[in-house]
Amino acid sequence: MLLQFPPLKKRIVACLMAALIFCSSCYTYKVATHAQEGSEESKPVTAHAFFWGLIQKPAKITPTLCDELKVNGMSEVTVKTNFGYALITVATLGIWCPVQLTWRCSKPCKR
Repeated sequence: MLLQFPPLKKRIVACLMAALIFCSSCYTYKVATHAQEGSEESKPVTAHAFFWGLIQKPAKITPTLCDELKVNGMSEVTVKTNFGYALITVATLGIWCPVQLTWRCSKPCKR
């Protein structure tokens, strides 16, 4: 059974639906230094926090790309979430909170 809305209500519902779809993008936090350029970006890693951060999976994220380049620092770290991750966090009342991490290693110093 299809609901019958008057024309004005149809427009309001359509505008609200469009706003929900187009405004539900991900948010990003980026920590970067401009003192040193970064190398290539890492593959995204999904990290999960359970029970408001008491348990974290993975417990420790090792930047293997930086280890391969033999550098000790990072020039940029990005933490992203999207509508699906935010919905999971809200639906579980914060018990499960997934985020996506990427980073850029510092370029090796010139000798």
